[in-house]
Amino acid sequence: MEFSQEELVESIDRLVAGMIERAGITTGPVDALRLAEHHLGIPVQFVEPVEEDQSGRRRPRSRPPGAGITLTTEMSVEQRHRAAAGGIAQLLMPDIFRKLNVMVGAESKQLVSHVSGLIVPRVLIPGRLLRSALRDCKYDIPALKAVFSTASMEMISLRLLDLDDPCVIAVVDDGVVASRRGNQYSVGRKLEAAEQQCVERVLELDLPHRARVGEWTAWGWPVPDRPFRRILLRAVRDDV
Repeated sequence: MEFSQEELVESIDRLVAGMIERAGITTGPVDALRLAEHHLGIPVQFVEPVEEDQSGRRRPRSRPPGAGITLTTEMSVEQRHRAAAGGIAQLLMPDIFRKLNVMVGAESKQLVSHVSGLIVPRVLIPGRLLRSALRDCKYDIPALKAVFSTASMEMISLRLLDLDDPCVIAVVDDGVVASRRGNQYSVGRKLEAAEQQCVERVLELDLPHRARVGEWTAWGWPVPDRPFRRILLRAVRDDV
């Protein structure tokens, strides 16, 4: 690539911020379905869930030409808005590529996937709106979820990594670390003692918990309505 990750993110942030402002969205939640259909003219259609064959495999569904955003009636609210944000990402990508001097149509599948993965959370949780919500919600994920209800708690927690304040975000499933990322320093999957204490207490009580051990303070939250026990962690070094 002839552009940096910083240039890519800056281009996406600027384009999404302009779109959100023109749509008159000043606070969460972002209704990505309405944004797509009424402000951007992307058709949205609902279809029945894909049928399964005798072996339990889903039958392929042909995609109608020019179908825009296709949703199934079995999707959750979060899934519908994520899919709508994905459709918006497809619409915005040519402009982003042109600004970065990437020939439209010649981009790799990996680049398309990467750029879409950056656009979708920024549509549902725009940077300016997130920073505004932090004044009241601080970094409490359930409180932020109440503001950005069309986004998942996982997506909201990972958006905190895009802010300037140093932190580490971890996702723990049934006591096992599924992912752990930092925005100011590289981290591994091994939890700090404060994070581990949060996991143990949240698993025990199924309630949010805060722990301070050594140089770290961690907050943990249970994620409801998942097929397993998922916990989100945000940790900060106290000397930062």
